Amino acid sequence: MLRFKQLFISCSVLVGLLFSTVALADNLIVYSAKGIQLKSGAIISSTEGLTLQSGQELSLISPTGKMIKLVGPFNGLPMGNIDEKNKKSVKEALLNLLSDSGRGEESFGITRSTDDVFKLANRPAPLPTPWVLDVTKDGPYCYREGDQVIFWRSNKTKSTKIRIEILEHSWNAKTVWSKGKSQLASPSAMPVIDGAVYQITLNKNSSKGSLNVVPDTLQSKLAQAAWLKEKGCISQFKTLVHSFL
Repeated sequence: MLRFKQLFISCSVLVGLLFSTVALADNLIVYSAKGIQLKSGAIISSTEGLTLQSGQELSLISPTGKMIKLVGPFNGLPMGNIDEKNKKSVKEALLNLLSDSGRGEESFGITRSTDDVFKLANRPAPLPTPWVLDVTKDGPYCYREGDQVIFWRSNKTKSTKIRIEILEHSWNAKTVWSKGKSQLASPSAMPVIDGAVYQITLNKNSSKGSLNVVPDTLQSKLAQAAWLKEKGCISQFKTLVHSFL
């Protein structure tokens, strides 16, 4: 009975991911570009030909979380036969992301077996939501474009003085993180600078890391998860993947 229930949940997860990505199947999101005038987060069509000259490089993320790396000289469709690739990647995308999530403490410790997804389901998510920043640890940190930056701490038993600094930008602010609150909204005057290094000091303990934008052009959770993983926001990545289950 338990085996049947696991299989049913597994199928539901994969079917849900399928329907959430089909409508976006023609769009690829630019992760990084070298030697070509495309910004991170830009949208390009997977069904239109692409030409790269020698020395040009392009990294793209598909709606199913597939990372596509192209190096010039290149001339053709970014994903080749996209229909055939999507048939494979929808079923395997989640497992591919999980089985390549890092080493040691950063690894899920699972293989490409669907049953292993349930090992993750039985573990608590590292964060209450993927879009809070655990500022008790060094970054990198990731935030969704357009959202307010929300800081998070696991220990909320005491009031804490917090100092926020944007290194190399001469900006800082101080406030008090009240007892009983695990989340704290960033000051409305705080500049949100993609790639800038933020240092957060709680009493005398400091953590720092780069703040990385997750473009609002990333509509599917699998694509967002791939972006988080590539940026190194592992706790946020794990939490987002956990929300699939």
